[in-house]
Amino acid sequence: MNAKYVKQWSERIAGKENEPAEKVFKNLQYLKNTRAALLLTIMDVGYSRGLGVTCTYCHVETDFASDDKRPKRAAREMAAMHRMINQQLAKMENLKSDEQNRAINCSTCHHGEAIPQR
Repeated sequence: MNAKYVKQWSERIAGKENEPAEKVFKNLQYLKNTRAALLLTIMDVGYSRGLGVTCTYCHVETDFASDDKRPKRAAREMAAMHRMINQQLAKMENLKSDEQNRAINCSTCHHGEAIPQR
């Protein structure tokens, strides 16, 4: 299912793949300075696989810019928390791991489940 949407969006943004995502997509609130093509990969590989969901779990099929679905709004809140945690991890001085290797992502907690059980 996601492959279909990624293909459709890739075709829609043809010629704009390297532009900032905020100039290519509507209602983008995070990852604005990301290249448009990379945003599609982040959504497909990071979000969808990390949560074990398809694009339409968060997005309205006929209007991906819509904020009507609760999971999309929740994902934005989770993204803000994710950034905050990674910023704090980077500041920690007494961890054994290098600063570059300290980060969480969706899979850290979700393990491929939309609603983690752990």
